[in-house]
Amino acid sequence: MQAKDIMTRDVATVQPDASIREAAKLMTDRRLSGLPVVTTDGRIIGILTASDLLHRIETGAVRRPSWFSSFFAQPDELARQYAKDHGRKVHEVMSRHVVSVIERASLSEVADVLDRNRFKRVPVTRDGALVGIISRGDLVRVLSQTSLSKTATRSDDAALQHAIMERVRQQPWLNSGFVNVTVNDGAVGIWGSVSSKEQHTALLVLVREVAGSAAVKDHVRIGAIEALPGWV
Repeated sequence: MQAKDIMTRDVATVQPDASIREAAKLMTDRRLSGLPVVTTDGRIIGILTASDLLHRIETGAVRRPSWFSSFFAQPDELARQYAKDHGRKVHEVMSRHVVSVIERASLSEVADVLDRNRFKRVPVTRDGALVGIISRGDLVRVLSQTSLSKTATRSDDAALQHAIMERVRQQPWLNSGFVNVTVNDGAVGIWGSVSSKEQHTALLVLVREVAGSAAVKDHVRIGAIEALPGWV
Protein backbone atom coordinates (compact mmCIF):
# COMPACT_ATOMS: atom_id res chain seq x y z
CA MET A 1 0.00 0.00 0.00
CA GLN A 2 1.27 3.46 -0.92
CA ALA A 3 0.63 7.04 0.17
CA LYS A 4 -1.73 7.64 -2.75
CA ASP A 5 -3.97 4.80 -1.55
CA ILE A 6 -4.84 6.38 1.81
CA MET A 7 -4.25 10.12 1.38
CA THR A 8 -6.99 12.72 1.63
CA ARG A 9 -7.30 14.30 -1.81
CA ASP A 10 -9.54 17.23 -0.89
CA VAL A 11 -6.93 19.37 0.84
CA ALA A 12 -7.62 22.82 2.22
CA THR A 13 -4.82 25.12 1.04
CA VAL A 14 -3.95 28.79 1.13
CA GLN A 15 -2.07 30.96 -1.33
CA PRO A 16 1.02 32.93 -0.29
CA ASP A 17 -0.60 36.35 -0.79
CA ALA A 18 -3.63 35.51 1.37
CA SER A 19 -3.99 37.51 4.57
CA ILE A 20 -3.23 35.99 7.94
CA ARG A 21 -6.82 36.67 8.97
CA GLU A 22 -8.15 34.69 5.97
CA ALA A 23 -5.85 31.80 6.76
CA ALA A 24 -6.78 31.83 10.45
CA LYS A 25 -10.49 31.82 9.58
CA LEU A 26 -10.05 28.88 7.20
CA MET A 27 -8.16 26.93 9.85
CA THR A 28 -10.88 27.71 12.40
CA ASP A 29 -13.80 26.89 10.09
CA ARG A 30 -12.24 23.60 8.95
CA ARG A 31 -10.81 22.77 12.39
CA LEU A 32 -7.32 22.42 11.00
CA SER A 33 -3.98 22.88 12.72
CA GLY A 34 -2.11 23.62 9.52
CA LEU A 35 -2.45 24.62 5.87
CA PRO A 36 -0.18 23.87 2.90
CA VAL A 37 0.77 27.06 1.08
CA VAL A 38 0.54 26.57 -2.69
CA THR A 39 1.11 28.65 -5.80
CA THR A 40 -1.51 29.07 -8.52
CA ASP A 41 -0.03 26.08 -10.38
CA GLY A 42 -0.29 23.84 -7.31
CA ARG A 43 3.34 23.81 -6.18
CA ILE A 44 3.74 23.63 -2.43
CA ILE A 45 6.11 26.32 -1.13
CA GLY A 46 5.42 26.40 2.58
CA ILE A 47 3.32 25.35 5.55
CA LEU A 48 1.31 27.61 7.84
CA THR A 49 0.58 25.99 11.20
CA ALA A 50 -1.11 27.05 14.39
CA SER A 51 2.34 27.29 15.95
CA ASP A 52 3.21 30.00 13.41
CA LEU A 53 0.26 32.07 14.67
CA LEU A 54 0.80 31.79 18.42
CA HIS A 55 2.77 35.00 18.99
CA ARG A 56 0.76 37.55 17.06
CA ILE A 57 0.67 41.28 17.68
CA GLU A 58 -3.12 41.31 17.15
CA THR A 59 -3.66 39.10 20.19
CA GLY A 60 -1.05 40.76 22.37
CA ALA A 61 0.94 37.52 22.46
CA VAL A 62 3.94 38.92 20.59
CA ARG A 63 7.32 37.64 21.75
CA ARG A 64 9.10 39.75 24.34
CA PRO A 65 12.67 38.45 24.34
CA SER A 66 14.90 39.32 27.23
CA TRP A 67 17.87 41.63 26.77
CA PHE A 68 20.14 38.64 27.31
CA SER A 69 18.56 36.50 24.59
CA SER A 70 18.39 39.45 22.17
CA PHE A 71 22.06 40.18 22.68
CA PHE A 72 23.16 36.65 21.78
CA ALA A 73 20.55 35.88 19.11
CA GLN A 74 21.54 36.04 15.45
CA PRO A 75 20.10 39.03 13.53
CA ASP A 76 18.46 36.76 10.91
CA GLU A 77 16.70 34.79 13.64
CA LEU A 78 15.38 37.99 15.24
CA ALA A 79 14.22 39.18 11.83
CA ARG A 80 12.35 35.91 11.18
CA GLN A 81 10.64 36.15 14.55
CA TYR A 82 9.60 39.75 13.90
CA ALA A 83 8.14 38.86 10.50
CA LYS A 84 6.27 35.90 11.98
CA ASP A 85 4.79 38.03 14.78
CA HIS A 86 3.94 41.10 12.65
CA GLY A 87 3.57 39.86 9.05
CA ARG A 88 0.16 40.32 7.44
CA LYS A 89 0.53 37.92 4.52
CA VAL A 90 0.86 34.15 4.65
CA HIS A 91 4.21 34.13 2.82
CA GLU A 92 5.65 36.43 5.51
CA VAL A 93 4.73 34.08 8.34
CA MET A 94 4.75 30.54 6.90
CA SER A 95 7.45 27.96 7.49
CA ARG A 96 9.41 27.57 4.26
CA HIS A 97 11.01 24.25 5.15
CA VAL A 98 8.53 21.75 3.72
CA VAL A 99 8.81 18.05 4.42
CA SER A 100 6.63 15.96 2.11
CA VAL A 101 6.32 12.45 0.70
CA ILE A 102 5.76 11.41 -2.89
CA GLU A 103 2.54 9.64 -3.77
CA ARG A 104 4.40 6.35 -4.33
CA ALA A 105 5.91 6.35 -0.83
CA SER A 106 5.21 3.26 1.24
CA LEU A 107 3.21 3.57 4.45
CA SER A 108 6.37 2.65 6.34
CA GLU A 109 8.11 5.69 4.82
CA VAL A 110 5.13 7.90 5.65
CA ALA A 111 5.08 6.70 9.25
CA ASP A 112 8.83 7.34 9.55
CA VAL A 113 8.42 10.95 8.34
CA LEU A 114 5.55 11.61 10.75
CA ASP A 115 7.38 10.02 13.67
CA ARG A 116 10.84 11.46 13.02
CA ASN A 117 9.56 15.02 12.58
CA ARG A 118 6.76 14.76 15.16
CA PHE A 119 4.27 15.89 12.51
CA LYS A 120 0.52 15.42 12.76
CA ARG A 121 0.23 15.29 8.97
CA VAL A 122 2.44 15.37 5.90
CA PRO A 123 1.74 16.65 2.37
CA VAL A 124 1.80 14.22 -0.56
CA THR A 125 3.28 15.47 -3.82
CA ARG A 126 3.64 14.49 -7.46
CA ASP A 127 6.43 16.29 -9.34
CA GLY A 128 6.43 19.02 -6.68
CA ALA A 129 2.69 19.64 -6.87
CA LEU A 130 0.38 18.95 -3.93
CA VAL A 131 -1.98 16.02 -4.58
CA GLY A 132 -3.04 15.05 -1.05
CA ILE A 133 -2.25 14.92 2.62
CA ILE A 134 -1.84 12.09 5.14
CA SER A 135 -2.42 12.40 8.87
CA ARG A 136 -1.59 10.10 11.74
CA GLY A 137 -5.31 9.38 11.89
CA ASP A 138 -5.26 8.08 8.31
CA LEU A 139 -2.69 5.45 9.28
CA VAL A 140 -4.77 4.47 12.31
CA ARG A 141 -7.84 4.22 10.07
CA VAL A 142 -6.03 1.81 7.75
CA LEU A 143 -5.09 -0.31 10.76
CA SER A 144 -8.73 -0.41 11.91
CA GLN A 145 -9.81 -1.68 8.49
CA THR A 146 -7.08 -4.28 8.14
CA SER A 147 -7.00 -7.66 9.79
CA LEU A 148 -3.54 -9.12 10.23
CA SER A 149 -3.20 -12.35 8.29
CA LYS A 150 -2.11 -15.09 10.61
CA THR A 151 0.59 -17.47 9.55
CA ALA A 152 -0.95 -20.87 9.03
CA THR A 153 -0.08 -23.41 11.68
CA ARG A 154 2.71 -25.63 10.43
CA SER A 155 2.16 -29.34 10.66
CA ASP A 156 5.91 -29.93 10.73
CA ASP A 157 7.16 -29.21 14.26
CA ALA A 158 10.79 -29.07 13.13
CA ALA A 159 10.03 -26.56 10.38
CA LEU A 160 8.13 -24.28 12.77
CA GLN A 161 10.87 -24.47 15.38
CA HIS A 162 13.48 -23.61 12.74
CA ALA A 163 11.45 -20.68 11.42
CA ILE A 164 11.01 -19.14 14.87
CA MET A 165 14.65 -19.53 15.84
CA GLU A 166 15.76 -17.97 12.54
CA ARG A 167 13.66 -14.89 13.34
CA VAL A 168 15.00 -14.81 16.90
CA ARG A 169 18.61 -14.84 15.67
CA GLN A 170 17.94 -11.89 13.34
CA GLN A 171 16.93 -9.50 16.13
CA PRO A 172 19.58 -6.96 17.23
CA TRP A 173 17.76 -6.33 20.51
CA LEU A 174 17.97 -9.92 21.71
CA ASN A 175 20.77 -12.24 22.83
CA SER A 176 19.54 -15.32 21.00
CA GLY A 177 22.08 -17.54 22.76
CA PHE A 178 19.91 -17.41 25.90
CA VAL A 179 16.63 -18.27 24.16
CA ASN A 180 15.37 -21.65 23.04
CA VAL A 181 12.16 -22.71 21.34
CA THR A 182 10.52 -26.12 21.38
CA VAL A 183 7.59 -27.29 19.29
CA ASN A 184 5.60 -30.37 20.28
CA ASP A 185 2.49 -31.36 18.30
CA GLY A 186 2.17 -27.76 17.10
CA ALA A 187 2.42 -26.23 20.59
CA VAL A 188 5.30 -23.76 20.96
CA GLY A 189 7.31 -23.39 24.16
CA ILE A 190 9.70 -20.48 24.74
CA TRP A 191 12.51 -21.00 27.23
CA GLY A 192 15.48 -19.03 28.48
CA SER A 193 16.22 -15.54 29.81
CA VAL A 194 15.98 -11.96 28.59
CA SER A 195 17.32 -8.79 30.16
CA SER A 196 14.15 -6.69 30.36
CA LYS A 197 10.37 -6.59 30.17
CA GLU A 198 10.65 -4.80 26.83
CA GLN A 199 12.66 -7.67 25.37
CA HIS A 200 10.22 -10.17 26.85
CA THR A 201 7.23 -8.45 25.26
CA ALA A 202 8.94 -8.17 21.89
CA LEU A 203 10.01 -11.82 21.99
CA LEU A 204 6.43 -12.97 22.62
CA VAL A 205 5.19 -10.77 19.78
CA LEU A 206 7.79 -12.27 17.45
CA VAL A 207 7.02 -15.88 18.37
CA ARG A 208 3.25 -15.42 18.06
CA GLU A 209 3.72 -13.70 14.73
CA VAL A 210 5.58 -16.67 13.28
CA ALA A 211 3.55 -19.34 15.09
CA GLY A 212 0.23 -17.97 13.85
CA SER A 213 -2.64 -19.84 15.47
CA ALA A 214 -0.38 -22.31 17.27
CA ALA A 215 -0.53 -22.29 21.07
CA VAL A 216 2.41 -20.52 22.73
CA LYS A 217 3.62 -21.25 26.27
CA ASP A 218 5.92 -18.73 27.89
CA HIS A 219 8.67 -20.02 30.21
CA VAL A 220 11.05 -17.07 29.80
CA ARG A 221 12.68 -15.45 32.84
CA ILE A 222 13.28 -11.71 33.02
CA GLY A 223 16.44 -10.37 34.61
CA ALA A 224 20.15 -9.85 34.22
CA ILE A 225 21.64 -12.53 32.03
CA GLU A 226 24.66 -14.32 33.44
CA ALA A 227 26.74 -16.67 31.35
CA LEU A 228 26.53 -20.29 32.43
CA PRO A 229 29.69 -22.34 33.09
CA GLY A 230 31.23 -23.36 29.81
CA TRP A 231 29.50 -20.57 27.83
CA VAL A 232 31.66 -18.06 26.01
